[in-house]
Amino acid sequence: MRAIYMSLLLFLTFALADEFSDGPYGIEYFDTAGPFVVQDLNTDVSGDINFDDILNIQDIVVVIGHIMGNINLSDSQYAQGNLNGDGTIDILDIVILVGLILDGVQSGWSLEQNWTGEDSYIFIHLQSSAPTSTALWNSNTKDDLLENSPMNVHYFFLSSTIYSESDVANMKAGFDDILATMPQDMQEHWNSHLHFVPTRSLDLDNWLSDALNGKAALAIDQSQRLRETGYLGNPASFTGTYLSYLAHEAIYFDYELRRFNESLGESYDEIVVFEREHYTGGWAATINKEIEFPSVDALDSYSKMEVELLRGCPDADMNYSDAGCDDYDRIAHMAICEEDGSGCYEIARWVTPFGRQPISLTDITPFIASLRSGSSRVVRFQESGWPNSLLTLKFRFYHGDSQQANPKEIVPLWSGTIGFNPEYGDNRPPQAFSIPSNAVKVEFVSFITGHGWSCNATYQCSEFCNSRHDFSVNGGEYNFSKAHPNAGAQTYCMEPETIAEGVIPNQGGTWGYGRAGWCPGQEVKPYVVDITDGIILGDDNIIEYDACRVSGNSCVTPPVCTNSPDGCYCPEIAFSSYIVISY
Repeated sequence: MRAIYMSLLLFLTFALADEFSDGPYGIEYFDTAGPFVVQDLNTDVSGDINFDDILNIQDIVVVIGHIMGNINLSDSQYAQGNLNGDGTIDILDIVILVGLILDGVQSGWSLEQNWTGEDSYIFIHLQSSAPTSTALWNSNTKDDLLENSPMNVHYFFLSSTIYSESDVANMKAGFDDILATMPQDMQEHWNSHLHFVPTRSLDLDNWLSDALNGKAALAIDQSQRLRETGYLGNPASFTGTYLSYLAHEAIYFDYELRRFNESLGESYDEIVVFEREHYTGGWAATINKEIEFPSVDALDSYSKMEVELLRGCPDADMNYSDAGCDDYDRIAHMAICEEDGSGCYEIARWVTPFGRQPISLTDITPFIASLRSGSSRVVRFQESGWPNSLLTLKFRFYHGDSQQANPKEIVPLWSGTIGFNPEYGDNRPPQAFSIPSNAVKVEFVSFITGHGWSCNATYQCSEFCNSRHDFSVNGGEYNFSKAHPNAGAQTYCMEPETIAEGVIPNQGGTWGYGRAGWCPGQEVKPYVVDITDGIILGDDNIIEYDACRVSGNSCVTPPVCTNSPDGCYCPEIAFSSYIVISY
């Protein structure tokens, strides 16, 4: 099958959208958000005397009606209309108002006018019929929200009730009390990033009315896409609704912005394997596609290879929606195989989130070597469980110095998933491999993740216990180890610092606990070690491996486990490893 193969210079799929998009717009998740203007109690623009969020001739009509004695104004309307501040609304105020209209001054806060491509926007919506909406609105974690938020997020507060003005005013008063304790510069910052919209949300004259209806929260990321905000309860106890957890989304959007723009300006070629492909089937079904990769000579010109994954989830109408995602975390693998499906190498691994849609971009440069047996290869993607995804999968090949050392050969070592028990080491015997005399770099490349936990008091191994993996090259010429010290930590995966590394937040399961080499909803980065110093060039070499469970300061034999109780999941290590040779 023919792949889409095109050269890209400055374009990125999830690129920094510093120019406001002209559409097409929509109100489904991952659609492009359209422009809007809303009244904002923190936006001090006078003249909108009828509070319709537009400064126009209608405001002049109201002012004239008041001057002629036909219209009575409220105190707030009078304050808006007294433009010259002399305490009286008269012809002088009309002259100022006409000037503001002719100058194109907006009365409210405008997304398009304030767009930078660097900020995210999160909407908090009070609607009693929307799940968790009331609890989110009443959450007493306002302080934590501001403390944990990056500085480039805007929060909008809107209500659908007939008391929307007082709902929002009370919310503003709560934040004002918090801001009063902050330094002046922080007060000024948050006053420009907290937006309180007194207009009833269902009466807004823009797309937000429909987009927010039935939702407690909604977001717009830096690429101008509509995004969900996930489950905002405690992932350990599944209790509460925390306003502060919305900061997680802003942190994650910043990760996407940073990660997908790290190579901005670098030239790369892109191969699209799947584009919004509906991936489904039986348990652990595979989805395959034959792809024409660059020629062997062309591969020499690339300095880096990355894989981009959007594992979207479909609703009943095949739109992106978290509601269509698997409730559980699953292991996902991508392999490169020969045209007949044999000789597969795992070159990327992910663990899916609980009920959310992950986006990632992973550096898998060493695996350029896996493409050198021929230009036509089969890409195989497999996710454990019952897959139901809108799968987007792309390769990026970055241009570099043609004279540099390039991954040329790949030698498979240990692979597969086996039980983490006292016999584990017996099933991972020493491996011999040959290195050509002209090699300039030799790397050990692997994926190592622990899974399973609950049989016969097996110390929460291997998912939630620290396992150490020891390697020795040529009898100790080079030794190295990989451990998982964060496994079992109560909140490791939901810490702001970890979310900033690509864990999709606010999942619908126990996503907060640290795991052995992974977090739910995050790429598993290849573990790469340069072992050149321990290698004998032009000769055979040997690598040995063993693993143990870390207990305090000791490393002990893995636990004994039998799959006897119902639902038992004995500890196991999912491991694939290679020697990659560059010259």
